[in-house]
Amino acid sequence: MLYPIKLSILSSKILLLSIFLGLIVTAGCGFQPLYLHGGANKSDIVYKLAHIIINPIENRTGQILRNYLQDKLTPAGIPDSPTYKLDVSLKETRSDMVILRDSTSTFAKIKINAKYRLFHIETKQILNHGTAVATTVFNIVESEYANLNAQRDARRRAVDNISYTIKERLALFFLQKRQ
Repeated sequence: MLYPIKLSILSSKILLLSIFLGLIVTAGCGFQPLYLHGGANKSDIVYKLAHIIINPIENRTGQILRNYLQDKLTPAGIPDSPTYKLDVSLKETRSDMVILRDSTSTFAKIKINAKYRLFHIETKQILNHGTAVATTVFNIVESEYANLNAQRDARRRAVDNISYTIKERLALFFLQKRQ
């Protein structure tokens, strides 16, 4: 049988004071939600992210990254009149981590570097650029089919991580530009 935990009057006052102080500190530091919809204010971050067109990216991994970015940046679909253009290039490396005496590996690491540049379409000026890196690992087993699936899954996890990183960096760029 579970017994309810009774808070003493002193501990409940301390809890309320802690919550109150936490709210004051949060309000005083200038915290604001990153994806706050501005309503009539068309300069909000969601609006700007939705007006980015993403150029095609080489190879299958690039296609997957582009799809993830489109889902995150422009969930309503490709913009009719984009303001910004995003170029991304990928570099992928795979390295075996645990090498046995018979020269086989049981563990591998995939590292993907994504260099991105955000352009203003009209001025062709680079507004933001950076590199997003993601590393994932997977086990290598005797089944080649299982290895291919594990490697594909590791690649997808890395690319999904990169898409979140790029989205957050672009959102922070637009937030800093707005202030």
